[in-house]
Amino acid sequence: MMRAALLQGPRRPALTLIGVACASVSGLAILLHAAGWLPMYFAIDVLGPPSLVLLVLVGIYARRIDETLFLNRLLVGAGAGLAATGAYDIARLALRASGAIGFDPFRTHPIFGMLITGQPLTSSTALAVGWAYHLWNGIGFAIMYTLVAGPAHPGYALAWAMLLEVAWLTALPSTLNFQLNPDLLLVSVVGHTAYGITLGLLARRFIRA
Repeated sequence: MMRAALLQGPRRPALTLIGVACASVSGLAILLHAAGWLPMYFAIDVLGPPSLVLLVLVGIYARRIDETLFLNRLLVGAGAGLAATGAYDIARLALRASGAIGFDPFRTHPIFGMLITGQPLTSSTALAVGWAYHLWNGIGFAIMYTLVAGPAHPGYALAWAMLLEVAWLTALPSTLNFQLNPDLLLVSVVGHTAYGITLGLLARRFIRA
């Protein structure tokens, strides 16, 4: 009875709010850069490390106070985010291999790495940091979803992915100096669809109410 009361207490909304805020930092960095408010390297350097540390500390605190529902959603979000990002990349790789698109869908990664580190596009540092940022993005967006939606119908995860796609296509031209075209729209829709379906199915399967 005390355990049930704890799970329904006032701490869960606060933990959820903190968790969502921490998980949103990587995406926020893109939007701030696209809007011209903060350069990407500044947002990542200043906000990134504290947000990751705080997210880990929140998870540890949730475990100590036996806030199992929050912790389950946090951990499933991280794992599902990694899997969903893999599905996103595999879908885009399949499009590239099929010849359906005429450009490399992964060329954004070294550009992100360059914006964050200041290193040349061709450097191994820019490539590694760009890929790390890509994974951080995918996991962070998934955590935001699972903390809020939990084991909701997978359709909600697909809707979340489509919202992310709109934000991505809005920020892309000014951030990466890309031109919107049918190939870019196709790879974005297919990739985000794969991401949303994977996230929704895993959240539905592994999150406990």
